[in-house]
Parts: sequence; structure tokens; C-alpha cells
Amino acid sequence: MTTNARSPQPESQRHDIADTLRAAGVAPRRVLELGQGRALAHWQNRKGLIHYERPSHHALSIYTQRGDKASRLVNGQAVSHGFPGAACLFPAGSRSSWLIDGPFEFFHLYFSDRDIARCAAETWDCEPEQVRLNELYHGNDPILAQSGQLLAQSDWQAAGQTLAMDHLSQWLLVQIVSRHSTVQQAAPEVTGQLSRRYRRLLEERIDGHLDQPLTLAGMAAWVNLSPYHFARLFRATFGCAPYQYVQEQRLIRAKAQLRHPANKITAIALACGFNDSSQFSRAFRKRYGLTPTAYREQAGIRG
Repeated sequence: MTTNARSPQPESQRHDIADTLRAAGVAPRRVLELGQGRALAHWQNRKGLIHYERPSHHALSIYTQRGDKASRLVNGQAVSHGFPGAACLFPAGSRSSWLIDGPFEFFHLYFSDRDIARCAAETWDCEPEQVRLNELYHGNDPILAQSGQLLAQSDWQAAGQTLAMDHLSQWLLVQIVSRHSTVQQAAPEVTGQLSRRYRRLLEERIDGHLDQPLTLAGMAAWVNLSPYHFARLFRATFGCAPYQYVQEQRLIRAKAQLRHPANKITAIALACGFNDSSQFSRAFRKRYGLTPTAYREQAGIRG
């Protein structure tokens, strides 16, 4: 899962905070690996005493349901209490203790020094060594609170959602560094659109990689941009977010392949970048109002 920016860790030693929660008997409701050491986890806890001892990674926590029975302890005394929308930021190396005395749900975003360095350099053009994350416990940050609700309402297994969540995690990193770190520089203004050459390049490469996983960082690298700048310029150029464009192109290709009766639906799903036929069917129905099978029947296409 999450790796330390300075040295890769074995699978069993990653995500110290997640390991601590599991050791306390808490099971994640869902986990989504985003690549490059980042991951999202949805947790539900009810009771316990938890100590986070100098994790090797950074973690953002956003409470989405209740949390009033979650207290931070200092020298055995409660110094703050949670609430719906509360945000906590655990920099690598921090220490904290928590008393849980009632049910609540929360999300974690795990990330590394590498993510902070990249975000600072690409977004503010500043030296990563000058940026330090601030500890935050039960903070009231409306932007992060809204992000938590978006995470709660999203189906992480739906078609295209991995790319969407990757996009969201990149945006969250910008919010974390800009609002809860020592960075001083204002974000540069991003104006205009991608050049015609870059637009054609993206159209061709996305079309040539629709059967493969596509990430925001990977597509941004094709045109030598940071994920943050790429996402904004892509929307200005194409009129939608990168993950929305990719999803639409996959469905357009799949619809065309459905017109050939020899093509099996499962094979079409995989060839168009969907994990399986069920994911493909849900996405197709959401976009066109009927399942791939029903589409073929309506069009009179029979194998």
C-alpha cells in the first residue's frame, strides 16, 4: 500500500495507521489503491483506545458520520472531540492517542513525502524541503468536509471511478498543502487551453490505451504537465474532466463493437478498459439507458 518516499517498504509494513486500526479490531469497509503509494480507505469504528506511533506516511482523515464520541487524548485527558465533517491530518512521524466510545465513519487518504514534494514543486514551483505539513486534529475545514461527503456517496467500484478518485486525491493533495502546510506561494493562474498538437496527441494516445488503466498523472506526463495543471487545461480544452472523457470514449468504442454479433460482451468489456462485464453493463446502462444485451436486442443484432 503506501510507501515511504525515501525507501520502499514491504507490503506488510505499509500504511502504519491502517495497520494500527486493524490491530485494534477495526476492519475497512472498502480500500482503493491509487498507485504511486497513495490509497483511500473507508473505515467504521465503534469502540477502543488507539495510538498512532510515528507513521512513516502522511494521512488525512475526514469524519463523515457522527464522531462526537471520538476524542483525542493528551496525557490521558480528552482535548478535542469529533463531529461530522471533522478533519485530522497526521504528518509522518506524528504521535497521537484516541479514545473511541461510540460508532462513527471516516475516510483516510494515505500519501507520502514524494506526493508532497511533487505537489509543491509542480503547483507552486517551490523547493519541497521548505514545505512541512501541520498537524490538524478535529479541524473545521468545509472544503475537506465536502470532499468526505463526495467520497461517501461515490461507488468506488463503478466504471471509471478509479480514475475519478485518483483525480480527487490529486486535488485533495493541493488542498492539504495549500491550507495545512508551511507553503507560502500562491498557486499560479492557469489560463488558456492545450495546444492543437497536444490535443491531437491526447486524443490519439487515449484512444490507443482505452484497454489499459489510465491515471491522471500518466496522462499529464504525456504532455509534460503536472496533474493539477493538466486537469484544469484538459477541462478547458475538452469541456469535461479527464476521467469523464476517458469513460465516454470507452463507451463509444464499446457501442460500436456491440454492432458486430461475433463480439462477446465480456471480450468487449475488457477490450474497452472495464474490469468485467458487470461493470461495463452498469456504465453502459447509465449512459445509454439500457444494458448492452438490451441494446443489441433493440437493434436486432443477434449472434
